Amino acid sequence: METIYNIDGAQLNKCEIDILQFVDSWLPTFQTWSVQELSQKCNLFADEASHAVDMLILHGLMENSEEDALMGRVVQVPDIAQEWMHENAETLNGLHMMNDASLFDDSETAEA
Repeated sequence: METIYNIDGAQLNKCEIDILQFVDSWLPTFQTWSVQELSQKCNLFADEASHAVDMLILHGLMENSEEDALMGRVVQVPDIAQEWMHENAETLNGLHMMNDASLFDDSETAEA
């Protein structure tokens, strides 16, 4: 079962939070990303990244850009989404850190 987090009205899963946290760390320097690149940078399968980007588009946090012949599907972060990410950066970073098990060693994690 997937955990959904409600952040300021947007219901986001772990993949979406990972992508937003990564993108936010590069704003405003880079505003355009290929879905393939997001997949690689966030350690996601291509299908996971594509689905997460689709949901972020539905939330208005990303929008499709012109497709690139080399990199494939490209998305960009609109200005209003950049503002939303800036306002919610602490929450996004906290959830990203909480969900990233690679940041912890075995002595710091609980087992069910």
